[in-house]
Amino acid sequence: MSEQSRPYDVAIIGAGINGAGIARDAALRGLRVVVLEQNDLCSGTSAASSRLIHGGLRYLEYGEFPLVFESLRERITLRKIAAHLVQPLRITIPIYESARRGLWLIRLGMVAYDLLSVGKTVPGHEALSRDAMLAAEPGLASTGLRGAVRYFDAQVTYAERLVLENLLAARAAGADILTYKTVTGINIEQGRVTSLDFRDALTAQTQRVEANVIINAAGPWVDAVLGTATDNAPRLIGGTKGSHIVVGDFDGAPTDAFYVEAAADGRPFFIIPWNDQYLIGTTDIRYDGDLGEIRASQAEIDYLLAETTRAFPDARLTAHNICYTYAGVRPLPKRDKGPESSITRRHIICKNRKIARGLISIIGGKLTTYRNLAEQTVDRLGRVPGSQASRLPHTRNVVAGRVSAGRSTCGPGIAGLPVGQRCRTITRYLWRSRNRTSQPGR
Repeated sequence: MSEQSRPYDVAIIGAGINGAGIARDAALRGLRVVVLEQNDLCSGTSAASSRLIHGGLRYLEYGEFPLVFESLRERITLRKIAAHLVQPLRITIPIYESARRGLWLIRLGMVAYDLLSVGKTVPGHEALSRDAMLAAEPGLASTGLRGAVRYFDAQVTYAERLVLENLLAARAAGADILTYKTVTGINIEQGRVTSLDFRDALTAQTQRVEANVIINAAGPWVDAVLGTATDNAPRLIGGTKGSHIVVGDFDGAPTDAFYVEAAADGRPFFIIPWNDQYLIGTTDIRYDGDLGEIRASQAEIDYLLAETTRAFPDARLTAHNICYTYAGVRPLPKRDKGPESSITRRHIICKNRKIARGLISIIGGKLTTYRNLAEQTVDRLGRVPGSQASRLPHTRNVVAGRVSAGRSTCGPGIAGLPVGQRCRTITRYLWRSRNRTSQPGR
């Protein structure tokens, strides 16, 4: 940590994708930035995602057209500035006679999806007959199959790498990145934030940093962070748990990613080729438990195994096929009624004026829209005393992981390795550091 001769312009709490993106955007615009993370980088919700950069086809069901448009626009942007991490992914939706979403509804949704993808860099959707679908994917369940549609979204194989490169870019632009630092207090004077206190998890020492603005990007821990500022903070987060399983190759496994409607509850879920394995998920269940002990439940595991085997009968998946499971909590806005799937996935940039001026909390957000969220957040800071950030251009065209053309921010320890080996090294380290659920027979 650099010597603090004057307050930071911005202190960001949380080093997931939202915090990392905000740090990069703010630092590249000239703000003095510090990031504090209670664990390792990308150790929470961002690492527990489906690892997709997508428009959110399902959001059309709930009329979230602006969110889908924003997501598809950001998919284009990320394919440009992070093409080494974000790759096109072809996805197939099989349509069955018993499905809640019929052939024409799916086709109508795909037309809308294509129309909202203005300027897209991937092909539009295509329809497949029953015979064509079975010829392409013979392992797919044939009973009641009417046809299918194919479309393109994108995949970020290593979400951890996307977070890491944003933080490396922020650090190269002057930001301080502090891990294993738990915020214990947000200090307020005359109605405005002045500083925050934190405890070092490794040394147990307590320190203080001064900041003009504090951005609470702690994901599902947002409410806990606000509780360090006041005992009367309103509850903002109503998180839902999403669980995944990862399995090896199986009989009848698809070559494309599949988006399948579950027979049990009608909720669509993904079966995605990932890292020479298959990533299957996700679930969507309200969660009020311990955020330090998030696990895929046995019921969720059984659900994903059964629904995958229903879609690909030769798979006959059991718990012994599972390499590992993981789960995370989406930091969605609090909503007590209605199905979980209807809770908006739009991000909310909340200025906590009733607690203190200069305190902002981030609600929601996802991998796909993190960059736009970051840009909007820094735009809303206005003129920070002592900085020239408002006069600097936006960073939407700056390549991820770089602060200028041709200048990589990767450290010397891994920069010389081939890209694939760098990704595997980073991912092995991050996965090893997380508490995973072991499965029988593995």
